[in-house]
Amino acid sequence: MFGHHHHHGHGGHQAPPPPPHEQTLYRIFCRADEAYCLTVRNDAVVLAPTNPRDESQACYCFLSLSSTEINLVVVMDMDPHWYKDMRHSTKVKDAEGQPAFALVNRATGLAIKHSLGQSHPVKLVPYNPEYLDESVLWTESHDVGKGFRCIRMVNNIHLNFDAFHGDKDHGGVHDGTTVVLWEWAKGPNQSWKVLPWGDEAYAPRPPGPEPGYGGYRPPPGGPAAGGYAPSPPGPYPPPAQPEPGYGGYRPPSGGPAGGYAPPPPVQEPGYGGYPPAPGNPAPGYGPPGYGNLPRALASEPTVRVFCKAGDGYNLTVRNGTVCLAPTNPRDEFQHWVKDMRHSTRIKDEEGYPAFALVNKVTGEAIKHSLGQSHPVRLVPYNPEYVDESVLWTESRDVGHGFRCVRMVNNIYLNFDAFHGDKDHGGVHDGTTVVLWEWAKGDNQRWKILPWSYTTAHPSSDAPIRWQFMSSDAPIRVLGCSDPLAVYVLGCSDLYID
Repeated sequence: MFGHHHHHGHGGHQAPPPPPHEQTLYRIFCRADEAYCLTVRNDAVVLAPTNPRDESQACYCFLSLSSTEINLVVVMDMDPHWYKDMRHSTKVKDAEGQPAFALVNRATGLAIKHSLGQSHPVKLVPYNPEYLDESVLWTESHDVGKGFRCIRMVNNIHLNFDAFHGDKDHGGVHDGTTVVLWEWAKGPNQSWKVLPWGDEAYAPRPPGPEPGYGGYRPPPGGPAAGGYAPSPPGPYPPPAQPEPGYGGYRPPSGGPAGGYAPPPPVQEPGYGGYPPAPGNPAPGYGPPGYGNLPRALASEPTVRVFCKAGDGYNLTVRNGTVCLAPTNPRDEFQHWVKDMRHSTRIKDEEGYPAFALVNKVTGEAIKHSLGQSHPVRLVPYNPEYVDESVLWTESRDVGHGFRCVRMVNNIYLNFDAFHGDKDHGGVHDGTTVVLWEWAKGDNQRWKILPWSYTTAHPSSDAPIRWQFMSSDAPIRVLGCSDPLAVYVLGCSDLYID
C-alpha cells in the first residue's frame, strides 16, 4: 500500500521525517478493486489505475476508425488526489449523526456533487468553501467490513457511491469505470475507503501545458506546488471575488455553453432582500413586473403553493427564506413559476416528473435542505443548467387532490410546514418550510395551483363574476366580499377577491 515505505539512511542513521503537509491529500477506492482510485477524466468522476505521482497531465491518444474517417481521440487523465474538507462537519450531520464533508479535487478545484438519483453519475462543480451547499456534502457510514464504508449523500443516506457495473457479475472495475449513486446492495463496488496518500503524492509537480485540464486550470498558489486546497477551518476571510451564483459557485466563463451561468447579482437589502421589479430589466430577464425572473420563464403562468393545514396561506419569500403568508394575489412574492423544462427526461424513482419552483420576483429557485428538519433554501435559478438540488416532484394524490412535494433524488423527504399541524398550533404568518419524512400530516400535503385574479377591481355594485379554470384549480369569485357565497357553495377551494 502506498504511504508505508521505509527509508534507511547510511551508517545506521535514519533520514529525518518529512515536514508536515499543509493539507492532507486522500485517495478514494472501492473494495471491488483496490488497484483503482477515484480521479477526474474529461469532466467526469471515474476510477483509474492507482498512481500516486499522477500529475494531471497524462494524455492518452488513440485512433477511432470508421468507414469514412479517422479520428484522433484524446483522453485527459486528471489528478487522483482529493481534499476531504471537513469544515462543516461539526454542525452538519446526516440522519445517523455522521459528519459531513466535501471531496475536492486538487488539480481542478471541483467538488463531487450529488447526482439526479439512483443510477445517475455523480457530477463535478466548482467548489466555494465559504458557501454551505448540501449538494456537495457527503458522509461515511459505519464500517461495512474490513474498514470499508459507504459514501452517501448527506441528505439521503440511502444513495451511495457505486462503481457502476464494478461487481464481479458485470466484469469488475476497469479503467474508466464511472461512479453513480445506488441504493445499498451490499456489493464490494459500494464499499469505499478514503485514505491519506503517502509522501510521494506531495512531491513537486513538474510544469506542464496550461491548456487542457478538462477545461479547468489549477488554481495557483496552493500547496503541493500549485494545487488546489480549501482554506483551513477557522475564521474565514471573504473570498477574493465573491459572486452570487448558482449554489454559491463562481461559474466557468463562457455562459450557458460552459454549463454554468447563473443570473447576475441583483440582491439588495430591503424589500424581502430584493429590490422592487425594475422598469428596465437586464437583458435576458423578464419584462417589467417580473423582477429577476429569467426571460425564458417570463411568459409562464404563475402558481400558488399551499398546504392542507392552512389553505389560506401561500408559499412566499421573506428576508431570503421560504415561508407561508396569508393569501394575497397582489403580493408577487407569492407567485411562483413551476418550470417543467426537464420533466420529460428527469423523473424520480416512482416515475414522477421533475420541476423547479422559481419565485417571480427574486428569480430564485427553492433548493433542497441539508436534511430532515432543516429549512429549504433559495438560490438564483439558471434554466439552462440541470441542477438536481433545485428539482422536486409531486407524489400521488394523498387526499382531496393534495400531494407530497419531495426531492427528486430523495422521495422520502417532503415539504413540511414546520409545526403547522394542529398539535403545534397550526400554520401562521411566517411558518417556515422544512423537509421531513412522511408523517401523514396535513402540513405535509400540498397543492400547486394556477393563480387567476383580476387586477382591475370592480365597484361595489358590480355584478359577481366567476372564473373557472382547470378541474384542479379553485373557483374564484371576483369583486365579491360576501363570505355567504363560500358557505352556500360549500367549496373550500373558492377564493373571494
